[in-house]
Amino acid sequence: MNQIHAMRVFVRVADTESFRRAAQQLDVSNALVTRAIAMLEAHLRTRLINRTTRNLSLTEAGTRYLEGCRALLEELDHLESTVTHTEGEPSGTLRVVASSALSLLTLTPLIDGFRKVYPKVNVRLTLAERHVDLVEDGYDVGIVTAFMVSSTALIERPVGTNSLVPVATPAFVAEHGMPTSPTDLHALPSVGLPNEMRSQTWHFRHRLGDADQITLAPVYTVNNGLMVRLATLKSMGFSILPEGIVRADLEEGTLVRLLDGYSIDDPDMKISIVYPGRQYLPAKTRFFIDYALDYLGREFAARGMRSEETLRPPMQSVMPLQTMRGASATAN
Repeated sequence: MNQIHAMRVFVRVADTESFRRAAQQLDVSNALVTRAIAMLEAHLRTRLINRTTRNLSLTEAGTRYLEGCRALLEELDHLESTVTHTEGEPSGTLRVVASSALSLLTLTPLIDGFRKVYPKVNVRLTLAERHVDLVEDGYDVGIVTAFMVSSTALIERPVGTNSLVPVATPAFVAEHGMPTSPTDLHALPSVGLPNEMRSQTWHFRHRLGDADQITLAPVYTVNNGLMVRLATLKSMGFSILPEGIVRADLEEGTLVRLLDGYSIDDPDMKISIVYPGRQYLPAKTRFFIDYALDYLGREFAARGMRSEETLRPPMQSVMPLQTMRGASATAN
């Protein structure tokens, strides 16, 4: 077996702390991973990994060897990526994980545009709602919100903030009235993510500085933001969603924004590009990071310049929620 390949297998086993996960990420058999580690240990005449039925750990020699392997492989990757950059195009499979809070209307043209420039790179995109581990899960790069990653071994490049907006259909507002303050939302049915994925406590701030905190009790929860959007479009309730997911709906008027004098404080909605903090990255990863930073930077800048009237069609014909309550009481 090629020793360089065996070293790559060893590094992946050390990173994932699992023979099985290493085999899955490298797309090889468990037996091949086992043989690669055995070959290295026989070649070095020392044990690199302590194995038990439940877990594995590096020996002292394994820890030293891992450091050397990383340095050597990074130098080799740098050499290869330099040759690729000067003599050909980046190629291979790029594994990207992205927050489902991003609009598919953003991600699809991003990937399409990148592949038109670099057609030899195959992209494997995974949408995620929860915390991800880039190294353990085998991703090359992530486009994620702040709460999804926590590793200090990652480089983080912020690209913008995906603002949260309360939205509902015109039919829903016509039936229930237009809320004029965050506390009015308590009286309205809502849909959202389950508590284990997103707290139902929301911090509203008025443009004049006033703040309100409310806690909602959704009538329907589902563990996917796109499903929450579909439920909102069916008028099952109002929802609070990332602006990127509902931007097209707001522009088309199929959804309207509620409480347009308020913003929602949520630092976790900052969008960043993250990637392993290695000195040298494969060409396919470096080129994608540069392309995505430019594309998403322009996308978020354009979003910021878009007029609020475009996103929030006027609805003067709809009565405020308090007015509808008063009218209902008079009728009774």
